[in-house]
Order: sequence, then structure tokens, then C-alpha cells
Amino acid sequence: MMKKNIYGLIISILSSIGILSINGVNFSALFIIITIWIVYIYIILRKVEKITTSKIVKIISKTYKSLVVILFISLILIEGMIVINMNQLKEVKDIEKLNNVIVLGAGLDGYNVGKTLKSRLDKAIEYYKLNEDANIIVSGGQEEDELISEAEAMYRYLIENGVEKEKIIKEDKATTTLENIIYSKEVLKNLNHEGEKVLIVTNEFHITRAMIIANLLGVKNEGLSSETPLKIRVNYLIREYPTMVIDIVRAGYYSVFQ
Repeated sequence: MMKKNIYGLIISILSSIGILSINGVNFSALFIIITIWIVYIYIILRKVEKITTSKIVKIISKTYKSLVVILFISLILIEGMIVINMNQLKEVKDIEKLNNVIVLGAGLDGYNVGKTLKSRLDKAIEYYKLNEDANIIVSGGQEEDELISEAEAMYRYLIENGVEKEKIIKEDKATTTLENIIYSKEVLKNLNHEGEKVLIVTNEFHITRAMIIANLLGVKNEGLSSETPLKIRVNYLIREYPTMVIDIVRAGYYSVFQ
């Protein structure tokens, strides 16, 4: 048994090194590596539980195994929900005319919008061309490594692409998805549009989380998503699992205590 454990340890180490060398350090790679080690520890504890007489060790082993089962079941459920929702969203032409659109921020390329954010804005422009009465709330603050706020970069891009500046409202404080919705809700209140349904625009991997947060905060919403290249989408879909759990808890707390 000792040899098998050593072989398992070596395989886990080599697999981790191989994944990092192929994919580099990104969320998907780290998630896969963590999963490998969770499974390895799970196997070791099962073996230890069979030969030990210690009640404490058995309790630790059973608790760990239960947590692993919960982890993987929740992972499957959440990722499944995201994928199903992605395939049920309406096309631009099928969305009703709404008074307000919220475009969620993403990373910048210097003073310009990055590829991910550009795809969101292009989708919002597509909707705007069918409903030029809609306000477009661009939501995104300035991260430490950004030269300007995401809202400002989005504002400039929309104007360059034919959107009337009077129809664009900048929300430049938010640095998280939860804050995107919180501060955009304040904008809606200032517009006397609180309680109205809004259109939330973001990428397909992100739309489910954004819509759930909005629902928890009492913002009626419709979702419109832009597409992401497959390789990037897989990385972000994996990342959505922990961020979804964290944001749901945070949004629930905020809705109750704020």
C-alpha cells in the first residue's frame, strides 16, 4: 500500500507540473491541480480509514469525504445551471423594448476597452440600434492597473460607434459584479426607473451570476450575452463556480442587512 501511495503522490506531482507547463498559471490550471490533490487526499483517507482504529481519524476522514461529495455535486449543479441558462437566453431581436441597459465592465487595454469588454459593448450597440430610446448604463470602476475607469472607456467606445452621449450614463465606482448591480440600481433610482425591468449585458459565462445577483437585490432583469472564444470561455466557466458561490452569499447578506 505504501508503494501505491508513493506512486499516487508522484503522479499527482507530475500531473500538476505538466498542467502548469502547458497552460501556465491561470484559474483553470490551478482549479484542475487543486482537484487532483483533493482526489488524491480522498483516496489516501479512504485507505487510512480501513486500517486505523482511531475514532478521530475516522471522523476526519468521513467529514472530508462528505465535503468532497458536496463540493462536486454543487460544482455540477452550478456549472450545469450556467450552461443551461446560456442556451436559453434570447437574441437581440427577440428582447422587448426596455428603458435601461446595464453593461458590466471588464478589463481594459490601456485607454481602450479589451476584447471581452468590446464584445459586451458591441452587443449593447446591437440592441441600441433597435431601441434608441434606451439609456445605457456603463458600469465599471478603475482598477489599480488601469489608466482610466472602465466606465469612461466604455463611454468613449459607445460614442465612437454611434450612440448618443445623452443616452449614456457612467457608473464608475464598481469593482465587482455585486457592486455593478448595487451602484447601477442607485442610477436607476436617480432616473426614477427603480422597479422597472432592465437589460443586463455581459459575456455568456458571466450572465447567470449577474442575473442571480440582480434578482437577489430586487432588480428585475433580462439577460443579453456576447460570445467568448472557446478556450477563454472554458477558463472563465470554471472560475464562475467559486465566484458564483461567494457572490450569492454576499448578495444575500447585502439584501438582508443593507
